[in-house]
Amino acid sequence: MDLDAVIIADDGANSVSGTSALRLHVNGKMATIQNLMSYIHHEPFPENEEYLSWSSSLKLNGIYLYSYLARQGFRVELINGYNEDKDRFKELLKRGPKAIIISTTFIMNKDNLYKIAADIRTLAPKAFIIAGGAFIYMSYVMLQKEMSQPGYLVGPGKEYPLFIEVGREPAVDLYIVSLRGEKLLAEVMGDLKNGKSVGLPPNSARLDGSAYTFGAREDDVSNAASMDVDWSSLPDSFFRNGVVPMQASIGCPYHCSFCNFTKDERAMKVTPLDRLIHDLKAVEQRGARYVWFSDDNFRLGKKDLNAVCQRIIDEKISVRWMSFIRANTLEQTDLSLLKQAGCVEVQLGLESGDRDVLKNMNKRADPDMYSRVVEKLMKHGINCTCYFLFGFPGETDETAMRTRAFIRKIEYPEYDGVLTWSIFPFVLSPLSPIYDKDMRTKYGLSGHAQDWQHETMNFSQAKGHVVQCFFELENSSILYRGDNQDMYLSLSPSSRRAFVRYRHECSKLALQQRLDLGKMAEKFRSILS
Repeated sequence: MDLDAVIIADDGANSVSGTSALRLHVNGKMATIQNLMSYIHHEPFPENEEYLSWSSSLKLNGIYLYSYLARQGFRVELINGYNEDKDRFKELLKRGPKAIIISTTFIMNKDNLYKIAADIRTLAPKAFIIAGGAFIYMSYVMLQKEMSQPGYLVGPGKEYPLFIEVGREPAVDLYIVSLRGEKLLAEVMGDLKNGKSVGLPPNSARLDGSAYTFGAREDDVSNAASMDVDWSSLPDSFFRNGVVPMQASIGCPYHCSFCNFTKDERAMKVTPLDRLIHDLKAVEQRGARYVWFSDDNFRLGKKDLNAVCQRIIDEKISVRWMSFIRANTLEQTDLSLLKQAGCVEVQLGLESGDRDVLKNMNKRADPDMYSRVVEKLMKHGINCTCYFLFGFPGETDETAMRTRAFIRKIEYPEYDGVLTWSIFPFVLSPLSPIYDKDMRTKYGLSGHAQDWQHETMNFSQAKGHVVQCFFELENSSILYRGDNQDMYLSLSPSSRRAFVRYRHECSKLALQQRLDLGKMAEKFRSILS
């Protein structure tokens, strides 16, 4: 059957975390619990070894676009990760899709978009390539900033977004420039399906020779439809891995100084509780065992988490789940309810263990509150993944040392919960409050992206603190999103803690070229038996 479009949710670019590359690998494979079991027992792990891991979840941006366009009557297929699924993409091209839709939720710069668009153009020279999503809209906002504040983008900053310095441009036929461009996407798809030419509709852009031209601007956000997914009508393949992403809210009302996410109150929404329960039941009926809430801040930090948990319990929903939840929300939460409702992991953006740095970040939090919340979670056997940032303006060797000491403090090896973390060096990103001229002047901050310095630190020093922290920690671990959750959570709390600690110890030994593989296998065999 012919296709109207192929949706690409992600290009598969690497994380910008400073610790991701430090994870343990064995025989060329990430040392997930299932790969280690395979290694120590000399048995191949079953096919689809990444199933039931958080990383095996499809991307929600792709699921939503698939659901939306399918409900509009279009025949579409989804490619979750372009580089990983390229063979399947080539097979889908045999069905003659009229359009290739690239979502840029996970694409961070023009060069990445250029590479994927160039490859698609080579494979499908006649297809109409459409790109939209976060990176496209952020590029437009940067263009407006640069036009109203000449010199806003510093140094190579003009090379990262679209629209500003025209040179090596992606082979895209039409850009949808909107926070909520799905309605326009459906209109464009309708024109293509009916053999009509696509002009320059409102909230779009296209490259015209050596310059970009833009359609009229219209507000398509204020009255946009809810971002519901019709889970019951999705293909079985979307649920095969046992993990699905969902959203209990969209947006974030906070304004952390390092964050470059577009803040628009028109787009902020909390999913009604009845709808949330409906969706949880729907995905459970389709075979989902785990749900990853991809909220920036679960339900925008509403103080109704106890009520949400009680409703999940009352409805006898048995899926396990995790989400970002702001720490101060958890101070008022009954954590026994949270655990009973199926929450197995909480993600916390703590960023720093130093009060002054947190104040500079506009985090509106303090380390003592963080410590209380993490301790309560770990006591209740709820795992914590914490995110930290080294090098933000005001950071010194002393404040970085406080953060490292703080992370050691919250490892809490005596409790049932397990602490994992991802640690980043500060990245100076356009559209973040810290990027503004006044803030730069305040801290003596110069540079761009990963090439910056301020009065007390530079990027290289920040990266050094990331690595130093990695080596200092002993009772917690870098984040491994590829772990099979059934295997991981089936371990007793003591075995889980031992597994996490020893894997981290091995990762440090491997980086120092001191890892004894025989000893490693024997120790893991005793832990995982």
